[in-house]
Amino acid sequence: MNFNSRFSAGLRVSVFVAGALLAGVPQARANYRTKAIELTNAIQRDFYVQNEGIYHGEIPVNAKLPYEVMWGNGVQFSVLAAAARYEPDSFKKPFYEFTKGLERYWDKDAPVPGFDAYFSSRDGDDKYYDDNAWLVLGFCEAYRNTKDKQFLDWARKTQDFVQSGWDEKLGGGIYWYQNKKDSKNTCINAPGAVGALALYSIENKKSDLEWGQKLYDWTVANLQDKTDNLYWDNINLDGKVEKTKWTYNTALMIRASLDLWKATKKNSYLQEAKREADASVMRWADPQSGAFADSARFNHLLAEALIQTYEATSDIKYLNAVRRHADFGDRYVRDVRTGTYFNNWNTETRKPDEHKSLIESASAARLLWLLVPYSDVEELRIKGDDAMQKGESRVAVGWYQQAMNSTAGAAATKIKRD
Repeated sequence: MNFNSRFSAGLRVSVFVAGALLAGVPQARANYRTKAIELTNAIQRDFYVQNEGIYHGEIPVNAKLPYEVMWGNGVQFSVLAAAARYEPDSFKKPFYEFTKGLERYWDKDAPVPGFDAYFSSRDGDDKYYDDNAWLVLGFCEAYRNTKDKQFLDWARKTQDFVQSGWDEKLGGGIYWYQNKKDSKNTCINAPGAVGALALYSIENKKSDLEWGQKLYDWTVANLQDKTDNLYWDNINLDGKVEKTKWTYNTALMIRASLDLWKATKKNSYLQEAKREADASVMRWADPQSGAFADSARFNHLLAEALIQTYEATSDIKYLNAVRRHADFGDRYVRDVRTGTYFNNWNTETRKPDEHKSLIESASAARLLWLLVPYSDVEELRIKGDDAMQKGESRVAVGWYQQAMNSTAGAAATKIKRD
């Protein structure tokens, strides 16, 4: 048998094996767009407060804190920003209603105005710099999608508050919390850098690029673990580093690296983004289940960073990792009774009266909206079947391989902490 014959025979075997493996895998319910619409509608049904433009943070409703705080609001704003882009007929109206509702959290009378954690008041001053940084990213996305200047104005004002948290202690950096300035955290300096660079991409102001570079450099110097390229949580004013690692901290530094690569054309930033993305997949993508081993409220940000790395490099492993994570969530974390998501990403039996949190379902919805431009697992299988029917064995192998690499296992996630 000559080489070409042996290769063709091997290819047929590969296609057969791939098809057989996928035949035993549960079929996906629908594509990402449909899943995103379903989950966003479920959130609107269960968490949205009609005629107020805001959301409950928990179901059943927490009597002591009935409305969502700014962290969850930031995630839900990103959900509706994406939903209004892809499905404006359904979601443009609630998106603008929520934009109006957020004004209740805006402290216009503060020396530097910003969003309070829970409803602004004259005697209240409870602002987290990172809560505000997430809104900057959402506002910039909303402006790109709509070209509505109000979102750019919101982004600029909110970024001004974020940057007001900088001082020269520890050589620079932004504090986490305005009322307790005792640590400077990756979770504010990394999105602060991405927010500045997002504004730079829109308005091309040199000062935004300078801020993005400054925040990025400070975070790399003070909070990156050079042994694995991942990021620690924070450094306190005594110089002690809290070495816990969370997915979203490294995720935002991946995005900052990619944004600086786009802004400066320096290939070193792209290489750094790839190193950090590879390290993130190695550390947090559970080898059995495929789920990211951290909380959903953090993981959607890692998913976004990996998708952006895929877009920059065309390396399919990054997209496959995100799809596998999403497949796990759809199969094991989605509550089939309500359409919303449970708080814990594992395969345990759920209690009928388990509380649901807006931030967890919103994080899952954000993940699904991020994946709308791409084929889901079932669509990949169908593409493989179509290629086989056309006699395109090589093409079929490629689609089947993507489907296998994007299909979740059935093991509970285990969060890895230092």
